[in-house]
Amino acid sequence: MKKFLSKLSQAGLHGLVDPLDYRRVLFVNNLSLITSGVAFSVTILLLFENVFPQFFVTLIGGFIFLVAVYLNHIRSYILARAAFLLISVTLLTVASYVAYDQGRFNEVENILIGFMAVNYLLFDGRLRYLGFLLIYGVLIWLKFLKQEYLGQPYDLNFYLTLQNISILCLLMFLFVDAFRNSLLRAFHRLKEKDELLYSMIDNVPIYIGLVDQEKKYKMVNLNYEKSFGMDRDKIIGSHVKDVLPENILKKHLPLIDQALKGDSPEFLELTKMPDGGTFYAGGRYSPIRSETGEITGISVFVNDVTKLEEAKNKLKAANSTKDKLFSIIAHDIRGPLDLFDGLVDYSSSGDISKEEFLEHQKSVKEKLSDLKETVNTLLEWARTQLDGINTFPTSTNVLEIVNSNLELYKSLIDKKKIRTNVDIHSNAIAYLDSNHLKIGVRNMIHNSLKFTKPGGMLDIRGLRKDGRVILEIVDDGLGMEQDKIESILNKELQNSKSGTQGEVGTGLGLSFSLELLEKNNCDVKIESEPGKGTRMIIGMQVAEN
Repeated sequence: MKKFLSKLSQAGLHGLVDPLDYRRVLFVNNLSLITSGVAFSVTILLLFENVFPQFFVTLIGGFIFLVAVYLNHIRSYILARAAFLLISVTLLTVASYVAYDQGRFNEVENILIGFMAVNYLLFDGRLRYLGFLLIYGVLIWLKFLKQEYLGQPYDLNFYLTLQNISILCLLMFLFVDAFRNSLLRAFHRLKEKDELLYSMIDNVPIYIGLVDQEKKYKMVNLNYEKSFGMDRDKIIGSHVKDVLPENILKKHLPLIDQALKGDSPEFLELTKMPDGGTFYAGGRYSPIRSETGEITGISVFVNDVTKLEEAKNKLKAANSTKDKLFSIIAHDIRGPLDLFDGLVDYSSSGDISKEEFLEHQKSVKEKLSDLKETVNTLLEWARTQLDGINTFPTSTNVLEIVNSNLELYKSLIDKKKIRTNVDIHSNAIAYLDSNHLKIGVRNMIHNSLKFTKPGGMLDIRGLRKDGRVILEIVDDGLGMEQDKIESILNKELQNSKSGTQGEVGTGLGLSFSLELLEKNNCDVKIESEPGKGTRMIIGMQVAEN
């Protein structure tokens, strides 16, 4: 019942910004509800007293006052005020007439003086003067009617009474007019302060809002209007459920509840806005307390910390890259060097024969080749990190790039007895930095050879298709999981993993290759399943003839 009455009391208030109009609507609603309540209460008393004429008048009045509330609800504010006064004056007139007719002269008509003041505060311009004079005219007419019922002459005492009532009405008029002007000046100063406040909060790059205990917005800055696609006037007075999108409301409603209980919860989250954009939102809800310590609402401050979070994530990624890089150096470089150091010490001591040394020579050569590849990749990567990636595109023969890289790994291909098939059309001429393509293709071929079992297959195809040069490197090796593919495509540093015959790598190869190729306007796709091999596809810009 309390919630229902509260809802009726606030009918038509939603979106009202002008403080005077807001109070007028609230006044009409509250007085209409109070009058209706009093009318229904009197109706019950009259029923027990068997006073039926007044019973019907008060019963009808109890319902008819709710018309003003309904008119406010549909935002017909002037009609609501006019209806409220018309109903009030009419009921008082009827009540006075019935009282006279029953021989009861209890001055009920004098209540109209109060409604003259109410009229003057509810209306602007000529309407307030017109309404004042009409109610005054009804009051004087009722005094004449009362004198008629009393059966008394219209003598000097009667006219002196009218004079006193008129003076009282005039004094009341002057007082209410002064009060009204003082009130308007106060509202004007309040409006100036609001405009100054809004000019301040509208020009800061954060979201600022005030929410009352009923979780309705009392104030917001312009960022709310821009982000949520609602006019500020409409947001003010609206419940947070009617303003915030579902994804934001789900996270923030518990925070609002916490703040209303006295906490000051903070948050930092990636937020998706109604327009589809995203940003890192960092902020806090804080309770607002009255002088007695009672929580009357909460304030919310939300800042766009996207740049800060991106910098933080980049720093975190850089630290992760650094850690992995040192791990690579420790494992893939120090390991072979320790082997060479041990072999040299062993041979220097004279404990190894020439035949035994020659027997280890092949293994040492393979380790040396792996070490050279690792160092070259690390140096290339380090150079790009220091100087950035600069491209020098030229017409590049893709077949020549592939053949030169296959020649580089000929010993590994022969050792693992991998069958290679190259089918690249002669018109597969791409426009990009040839050195970058060489590094990219070299790392992809090495990765395929590394994870292909002995006796496996490496198929390389190239052609022109849909205005692009397409190069496919396909193997029937170990394959990889989808999350591994996504990690590579995100150019994340990989943990070094040994190949099918112990081949080593840097963990930088594929990620570094993708970075180089992207700088040359290439698009790369990876298709793979564990145990079913891998297909790497490079799309390149066609060189103009």
